[in-house]
Order: sequence, then C-alpha cells, then structure tokens
Amino acid sequence: MISVPDRTPLAKIPLNRLAIIALIIGIGTGLFVAALKLSTIWVERVVYGADHLHNQNQIAQTSPLRLAITLVILGFVSSWAWFFVHRPSRRSSHGPASKAENGDQNGDQASPTEVSVVGAMRGEKMPFYRTVVSAFLQSITVAAGAPVGAENAPRIAGSWVAEKFSSSLQLDLEAKRILVAAAAGAGLGASFHLPLAGVLFTLEVLLAEATTRAVVISIITTAAAVATTGYFVDTPDVYNAVSLTESPGIMLAAPIVGAIAGLGGHWFSRAANKAAAAAPKGSKILWQMPLGFAGIAAVAYLYPTSVANPRWVADTMLSGGLVFSVIILLLVLRTVLFLVAFRVGMVGGNLIPAFALGALVGGGVGKLLEPLTGVPVAAFALLGAAAFLAATMAAPLFGLIAAVEFTDMEPQGYLSIFVAVAAAIIVVRLWLVITQGKQAIPVTYASWTGELK
Repeated sequence: MISVPDRTPLAKIPLNRLAIIALIIGIGTGLFVAALKLSTIWVERVVYGADHLHNQNQIAQTSPLRLAITLVILGFVSSWAWFFVHRPSRRSSHGPASKAENGDQNGDQASPTEVSVVGAMRGEKMPFYRTVVSAFLQSITVAAGAPVGAENAPRIAGSWVAEKFSSSLQLDLEAKRILVAAAAGAGLGASFHLPLAGVLFTLEVLLAEATTRAVVISIITTAAAVATTGYFVDTPDVYNAVSLTESPGIMLAAPIVGAIAGLGGHWFSRAANKAAAAAPKGSKILWQMPLGFAGIAAVAYLYPTSVANPRWVADTMLSGGLVFSVIILLLVLRTVLFLVAFRVGMVGGNLIPAFALGALVGGGVGKLLEPLTGVPVAAFALLGAAAFLAATMAAPLFGLIAAVEFTDMEPQGYLSIFVAVAAAIIVVRLWLVITQGKQAIPVTYASWTGELK
C-alpha cells in the first residue's frame, strides 16, 4: 500500500465536493470514450466500408479473401505495436518505479498491468503513453477484426482520467480508489450506453461495496460520462427486444438454460484465463501473434461469420434466426478464435463476445427444448446470454442488468432473467465445491485483462 501523507481523508471530504469532482471526472471520461469510439468508427469505415452504428455486421460486404488478408496484416502490425507498448520502461534505471509503470524487470511482457484499473485503485500511477496508446490500440484492433471485446479500453480510459485528476487534487488513497473505480465503470457504461450496468460494475465488481459515497459518486460519474459520450457519438440501436413473461414455460426454461449457460460461462472464463497466462513474453509476440492471426484468417476465409461482429451474432439469436447446426459451429469457432487471440497476446475484453456466446448457448438449448416448453428460441437465447455473461464476469447483478438494458426489456421479463442468473451462479458454486472444494466464486473477469495483478 502506498503511503500518502498530508492528504485529506475521504471521511473529511464533503460529499458535495466529491460530487463535483465526480462530475468533472465523468465528463473527462466521456470525452476520452467518445474519442475511442470515433476512432473505432473511422477504422471500420476505412477497413470494411461500414461501421457498427449503421451495420451490425460491417464485414458482410467484404470478400473472404480481403477479410483474410486484413486479419493477416492486423496480426503482423499488432504484434509490433503491442511489443513496443509492453516494453519495460527505460526510466527504471533512474530510480524506483512501480511494476505497473516499468513492466517486468527481467524483460518479460508487462501485459496490460501497466494500465491496470485495480493498480490505479491501489494508488499506482497510470503512465500517459502506455495508457493512452493501449486504449486506442485495443479499440483500433477490435475495429479491424480482432475477435475480442472492446470494453477494456473505455475502462482504462476512465480510470486514467480519474487517477490523474484525483492525484492533481492530492486526494487520499481511499478517495482515489472510489473515483478510479467509478470512472472505470463509467467508461464501460458510456461505451455501450449502459448507465445502470456501469454503476453496478463499479459497485459489484471493482469496489465490492455500496456505501452512500460510493453509490452517489458512481451514479454521478457514470451519468456524466454516458451523457458526454452520447453528445458526440450516436448511440447504436439496442438488440432485438425479446418478450419474456412469467408463464410456466419460461419459468421452467429459465433455471435450465441458466444452469447450462452458467457453467459454459465459467468454463469459458477459465479457458480465457489460461490462454492469457500463456500469452507470449517479450519478442516472442512478434512471431506468435502473426502466426495466430494467420490461423484466424484461414478460418475467416472458409467461414467469414466466425469473425462477424458479436453484436450481430447475438441479435440474430435474439430473433431466433439460426439453425441448430450453425449455432453449434459458430459457438465452437468463435470460442476457439477468441481464445487464440488472447493466447497470442491480443488485449481486450469479453463483454460483447460473452453475451454473444451465451445467446448461442441459450439458443442451442432452445432449439432442443422449444417443442417441449413452447418457449420461443429467442427467449432461451436472452436467458442464456444473461446467465453466461454473469458467470463469465462473476457479476450476477451486472450480467442481468446489462441484458435488461441491452434489450430495453419490459418489467414482466425481469423475474425470469433473475431466475436464470441465480441458477447460473448457484450451479457454478456447486461445481466449484464438488470439483475444488471452493466455497466462493472467483472474480475472473479481469484475470486476462491484467486488472487483478
């Protein structure tokens, strides 16, 4: 823990002053996220001639050959970009510095720890170059076709704004911890226009507390960030609305698909954790990432839908639009490509990919059980998406609220979503008790983004 002398303790800072600080940080976060989103849109238009605001599957008009060549080039260019971002800082020879600043002193890849959200919450300084370049690099690579999620970039963007601003005001470590966490959640909320989910991400995942100060600061920061980003960048359409009710069929389907998707999400998170842990160190990334993306390109050439925007995949499942064989093929291919990308050193998130995989799992279960339950496949897909996401991120409240906000769900559908997510978490807990003797579900969402270092 870093000692910070002569700074005002959080308990002595008036809540109204903290609210003003949170508002300023939220606006700064919103501006940073807007810049990230605009860069994403620009890259999508340059590379594919379409962007996700107007076409959920922006690669639809791209030939398989061009798509494959694009991914090969992306792997080569990204390998050099991440190599330079992860290089140990030369400033380490001039005095002590945190590991987050300098990286591994043995020359190993620093991974994303140099821009860690949790590291900033602990008082570590987030370097300007590494943080800004990493955030934009993540957004650009995902826009160009990397099969990973883009939500890690806005999280570190928000945490960087909060860390710098709170340090300039010489706030104590506890105040900085809450402000950094609130800004990280605000960045996520602003990126996807999920204000409530952004607040819950802060409280449930990062802070694991719900004090009055934490709640107020999180709400103000997220509201300011979402509003600011929305002013500069159009909000993409939400997913297809799915009609959920409290009918016996849906209430029976909810725990079944929740349990299956929950286990799937847990196993997916463990596999992603292992893939990231085995990511190349140092100069190894210069050949492993191009090689891995050559493999991704080969799969994309043969089956372009395997690298289609996960928003399109989820939205298609929420309209029940895929046959069972295609669901299984997409589920396998997209999971493998996601893991390969992390294994070869790509940095990103998992929110939208996990939501899409959960929709595929739920839709697959629905194809089998629809004749017995009378519940539409789209309902199974939504229940599966919420349960899978909640288990993947070990955040049940965040998972279910994200599903609600993504689809503009009507209140009569809340209960079935609650049941599905509860079933997912309970089954995962039982699985861990049986197989490992563990009583608690580990927070795994950040294991492969470097936020638990």
